[in-house]
Amino acid sequence: MSDVEDTLEVLQRTYRRFFSLGTALLLLGFLTLIWRPFGREASLAIGIILFLLSFIPLEMARRIARKSLLVALRGE
Repeated sequence: MSDVEDTLEVLQRTYRRFFSLGTALLLLGFLTLIWRPFGREASLAIGIILFLLSFIPLEMARRIARKSLLVALRGE
């Protein structure tokens, strides 16, 4: 395999991890808001915090996807 393929493989694995983590946090935040397992106010606060924290790995996944696109275009 070439260097470009190796780099793209690593970026793809990293992208999947960040995207999965962000999606899981987003889903957990929504479920906390819907089911309210900790009472109304506590579940609302925890759900909002999880919802906001989910954007960090999702933003990282977006940046990794953009970087992998640039690597793929330059490698051809």
